[in-house]
Amino acid sequence: MEKKLKVGLKTLFGTLPNIERYLHFAVLFWVLLQLLSSGLMHVHGDTELNQISDLAFIHIYSGLVLLPVSLIFATKVIMRRKIQDLYPWLSGHYQVIKEDAESLLKLELPEAKPSGLAATIEGLGILALILAVVTGSVWYLTVFTSGPSEWLLSIHKLSVTFIQVYFFGHALFALLHLVQWWRESSTS
Repeated sequence: MEKKLKVGLKTLFGTLPNIERYLHFAVLFWVLLQLLSSGLMHVHGDTELNQISDLAFIHIYSGLVLLPVSLIFATKVIMRRKIQDLYPWLSGHYQVIKEDAESLLKLELPEAKPSGLAATIEGLGILALILAVVTGSVWYLTVFTSGPSEWLLSIHKLSVTFIQVYFFGHALFALLHLVQWWRESSTS
């Protein structure tokens, strides 16, 4: 079973270039660490820098390091996928998304393709990731230079909601594709 699972994961990620695959897993575990550590933090909009706990600083500094990693990851994905594939709605191209949505309504997982639902969701995930790390970095730099900002912390927490939704939704669809692959490989 373990060997088959490895084959399934290799099948799911086999089309990605190695560097992108490594960055994907690094970002995945890093974001998970950030989400878990954020639940243990007690930082509020009026919390002064000297009142921030060590755990919160680990979260903050980890997020600051995640910023350049996220930018590199986003750049690699965009170089491979193209802007119009990840964000077809920017130019009013909805046809492939519509076809993929129709597949989902028939309870069929659509194949990943340029300008499709999977690519569009990947593009939104990249935006959510960048938004979360940028807003967190801006909040920290503001607290560090001029003091607490309830407004910036609220924006960061809101932006993290988008990455949470994406993270769990992305994981769910990855599992669904893995289950689909497993079932198809068991019948052939």
